[in-house]
Amino acid sequence: EIAQRLGRLKNPYMAWDALPNTPRVCLKVPTGGGKTIIAAHAIKLVGDTWCEKENPLALWFVPADTIRRQTSEALKNPRHPYRQVLDEQFLGKVRIFDLDEKFNIRPSDIKENVCIIVSTIQSFVKLDTAKYNVYKDNENLDVHFDKMEATYFSGMEMRSENDRPKYSFANLLCYHRPIMIVDEAHKAVTDLNQTAQQRINPCAIIEFTATPQVNNNTLYNVRATELKEEEMIKLPIVLVEHSGWELAVDEAIARRAELEKEAEQDRDYIRPILLFQAQNKDKDITIDVLKKYLMESANIPENQIKIATGDQKELDTIDIFRCDEPTRFIITVEALKEGWDCSFAYVLCSLANIKSDTSVEQLLGRVMRLPYAKSRKIASLNKAYAYVVSPHFGEAAAAITEKLINKGFDDAEAQSSIQPDQSATLFAHPDINKVNIDTQIDRKDIPASIQIEKTDDGKNTLIFTNATTEEDIETVCTKMQPHEVFEIQWKFTNFKKADDTPSPASMGEKFNVPRLIFEAQNEFVFADPDMIFEQFDWNIAKYALPRLESNEFNIEESAGKGFFIDIDGNRLNYAMANKEQFTLPMSEVKTWTIANLVLWLDRTLKQEDIPQSQMIDWLRKNVEYLNENRGIKIASLMIAKYALLNKLQTKISDARTKARCESFDLFRRESRKMLDFERAFEFKAGMYDDQLFYQGKYKFKAHFLGNSKIPLIDGGETGEEFKCAQALDSNPKIKFWLRNVARHPSSFKLPTSTDNFYPDFIAMLNDGRILVAEYKGAHLLDSQDTKEKALIGEIWEKLS
Repeated sequence: EIAQRLGRLKNPYMAWDALPNTPRVCLKVPTGGGKTIIAAHAIKLVGDTWCEKENPLALWFVPADTIRRQTSEALKNPRHPYRQVLDEQFLGKVRIFDLDEKFNIRPSDIKENVCIIVSTIQSFVKLDTAKYNVYKDNENLDVHFDKMEATYFSGMEMRSENDRPKYSFANLLCYHRPIMIVDEAHKAVTDLNQTAQQRINPCAIIEFTATPQVNNNTLYNVRATELKEEEMIKLPIVLVEHSGWELAVDEAIARRAELEKEAEQDRDYIRPILLFQAQNKDKDITIDVLKKYLMESANIPENQIKIATGDQKELDTIDIFRCDEPTRFIITVEALKEGWDCSFAYVLCSLANIKSDTSVEQLLGRVMRLPYAKSRKIASLNKAYAYVVSPHFGEAAAAITEKLINKGFDDAEAQSSIQPDQSATLFAHPDINKVNIDTQIDRKDIPASIQIEKTDDGKNTLIFTNATTEEDIETVCTKMQPHEVFEIQWKFTNFKKADDTPSPASMGEKFNVPRLIFEAQNEFVFADPDMIFEQFDWNIAKYALPRLESNEFNIEESAGKGFFIDIDGNRLNYAMANKEQFTLPMSEVKTWTIANLVLWLDRTLKQEDIPQSQMIDWLRKNVEYLNENRGIKIASLMIAKYALLNKLQTKISDARTKARCESFDLFRRESRKMLDFERAFEFKAGMYDDQLFYQGKYKFKAHFLGNSKIPLIDGGETGEEFKCAQALDSNPKIKFWLRNVARHPSSFKLPTSTDNFYPDFIAMLNDGRILVAEYKGAHLLDSQDTKEKALIGEIWEKLS
């Protein structure tokens, strides 16, 4: 039953030993992905589909007391997006309690509202439960237990003097079986011992983390590139390395000033902020040394500088987003306080040892959030910037890559997210084709394309030439020390980029692809799937008959206190847990009627593209068929209303899919269609500068935007799509080609019945024709999706 509801997991599902029948899943969300707001949405979703309660109880675990207070304050604030999500889903019937307020919870709070208790896991893991608060007997909770039947005492800690449970908060949770929300689950889950798990007795566990462990049951992995596509984070990170700290500070200040000037052109208010990480007190570049340098050498006004440490908390009393707030520079040593989110933070300048200092990881996340969660028109405002001090050139890139992986990026994403600042690299290291090495090496061990010369101190310098290849670099690296290998590879990559031949786009080549348009209400509009469906008049009853047969939905009452529900052949065993869970909020049991059930279903299933009168009629006929034709009691339908709701939701979704397919078929066969050459898709230099770029060994020669501006290709260098790109790049009939990024506003797209279709590659042939190529694995050639994409491609082709 659990497996059916969870769906397919990449690895076998692993249950907790203490709670084998409690589903436990994890969502992997990188830094900046909005774990908290996803958690707010999850409570309603899990409450409806698993707990099947109008007002579920939720226990929300966070990793630290600081975050506990911040989370509870945000959830209590009616203007905060977290609370607005909950109010919208539960019609304002929401009560939030910090763990310190747990004894204020009344039975009416739980019965009439969704109640959320924010806590740390540490509050539940103490071994001496007799002294600890959540397990302690407290008379303030007696009203919850006075009328509780003995049937529900299982799993509770009992009193020694009678057969009644303790009036403890843990026992209250055990009775109500809360939804458990766990933030930073990779740290927290192992701390919750089996005894504590059993005492909380959760009905479901939803975990959130950027770095899940093997046993987390990861249900979905949000990739960092998806956050970039959704305009939530700044990428790439422009990295500049310096051997001297003063130059790093000066360039970081100059970059921030440049960003502020560019931000004045943005329609939203943005004040770029620079985060400085000073060194510890026992080092040279302390907070005092850095602040003095900023004020005396860089002429920064003191009111623009704030210090954020354990002792100096100058950020706590200000609203950083206010337009008249002067702060532009923040100095810290360790991490900023937990939960501090300021999307105006754009630049990080770290004077610490970036390789070993773990605080850099958190500070890096601070400069990655995109203001207003929306991509800015000025490209520089979509990037983050890092200025670091590093004794070995290239060492910082490896360190930041590792830290991004710790924040939920995969290896390829992390590597492609680091973009060396070309101008700064050339300025700081003018001999970009030279590498000084300590290793003593004979000339015969060096490929002829690499020169070697002696320095004044007797060491060697390697010099790349235009003839140097990747294979030559691999050969010489086998003779080097590890730190030299990275520097050689890094510098060679930059050398090749600096030597990159001009791209067709930069040379002024035109690359336009005509749009597919169709006639709608006497005018030609862009062929978009939603626009096509809007022209189609559909009725839910035509595509989903208002009747549920026994093989689709069935209820069988058992001899005990439970009953069985069959949905599409999957039998679910329902136990009569708490009677209040089965009542509708608008009525008592005596008013359980067809009309009330239909009204509840209509309110819960509300569909924007189905008129309410049509929906109510369809729902009424479904319920009447179950009650009158199949003889299922209305009381049974009321008790199983969530199972019925899920089945009807599936029928509506299936009906809409059928209708969309029919509307698309009608569009394909009968609508007037044309190609619009005047408002064509126009590919041009810089169009994908907001994407992550391929940085592998293979050098493409004919990409329209140039070898250094190729967006990532699915599967990387070992994937089949990469081989397809190589085939295009080497084809003599192709003048140039382009990697077409899915869901990007500048990309070429065609409609299908369900979504927009973004072909993988677009190419310009030497004879002026345009080639559109979509790569499919052989196992997908006969799928309906492939056939539909091929069909719409043929239509687009024939119209030209």
